[in-house]
Amino acid sequence: MRRLLALFLLLATPAYAQSPQLDEVRAAWDTCTRLLQSAPDDWTGWRRSFDGGYADRFQFHDGGDGAPSVLTQTWLIDAIATQTDTSCYRPDGSLAFVLSEMTSPNMAQGADGPTITREGRLSFAPDGRLLRVLKRITEAGKEVAPIDNENYQLARGCTLTAPHATVDDVRSHMISELGDIEGTRGEYIAEPLDWCSMETE
Repeated sequence: MRRLLALFLLLATPAYAQSPQLDEVRAAWDTCTRLLQSAPDDWTGWRRSFDGGYADRFQFHDGGDGAPSVLTQTWLIDAIATQTDTSCYRPDGSLAFVLSEMTSPNMAQGADGPTITREGRLSFAPDGRLLRVLKRITEAGKEVAPIDNENYQLARGCTLTAPHATVDDVRSHMISELGDIEGTRGEYIAEPLDWCSMETE
């Protein structure tokens, strides 16, 4: 009987719960979260506002070589939707995790509908492979639906997420916008990642 119970518990446990790779990603995210909490205003980047209810923020908490780093990007879209992507980097500079959140009224109930959030949780291996994508709709912090539920519709589609694969890519993006110490700007091209259309693992 005990063996049958043990077998049942083993089969009922999601495979990712025992994955050393995902355990490592979770540990990295915990470290990044503590970094943001300890020094929320210690960042480099920009905050810009535009006409028509548009704005963007690029806030890079650069831990330096051999330390974790965090990039938080925020976009205000048409004064109705806000997307924030928080990217966590390992001490070796590789991307470990991205939390992508878009918040807007539930357009299935009109522009005055309750606020909902489309959430994507993207886990990456040190070599850049995407290990897992989790996605859901939340309301008041609680999961209410999958992202393709017609009763929970965001004001804008899933198009902005373009992860920086390494800390060096983040720095290159900053230089392309702000210039280096001599005022020289390079070129950085963001590659979008359509995680909303990917299968959940």
